[in-house]
Amino acid sequence: MRLRAATRADIPVIVALVRRCDETVPAWTGRAVPIPPAAGEELEWELRFARSGAWIQVAEDDDGAIAGVIAFANGQASREDRTLVPGLAHVNAVFVDPAHWRRGVARRLLPAADAAMGTAGYDRAQLWTLEGSPAERLYTALGWARDGRRDVYAPMGLPIVAYVKAL
Repeated sequence: MRLRAATRADIPVIVALVRRCDETVPAWTGRAVPIPPAAGEELEWELRFARSGAWIQVAEDDDGAIAGVIAFANGQASREDRTLVPGLAHVNAVFVDPAHWRRGVARRLLPAADAAMGTAGYDRAQLWTLEGSPAERLYTALGWARDGRRDVYAPMGLPIVAYVKAL
C-alpha cells in the first residue's frame, strides 16, 4: 500500500469508490436508505480540489488500484456558517473501498492527514461521520472524540456526528 497525492484524473475512480461505500450503509444500519445519486459527485470532488489549502491523498494497493481516499481543507465554524476558523482543519472525506476494509488503509490515511494538517499549521481538526458507522471505532482508537454536535446527512436521512482532535 502506498499513499500519493490525488489528481483530478482520479475523480471518476474516487466517485465509484465512494458509491461502493454508500452501498454498504443499509447492511450496517439494518434498514433501507436512499443511496445518493452519482450525478453531481464529480463536481463535489472538483470543488474539493479547488478549495484553498485542500489536501487530497489516495492509497493505492499493490496493483495500483485506489483503495482509499482522504481529504481536508480549512475548517468552518459550522455546517451552516461558512466562516473559516483559524487553526481548524476539516477532514471532509475518508473513504476506503469495502474490498479493502480491515486491511489498515484508513490507519495509514488518517495519520498521514494528521501530519499534513500539523505541517500546514493547523492545531485541531474536525470531521463528520454517519452515526453508528464502522469507522467510529477507528476514529476513537486514533484519538478522535465526539464533541456533541449532531446533524442529518440529508441525502440518506441519517444522523451524523462530529468528531474533533487536537493535532
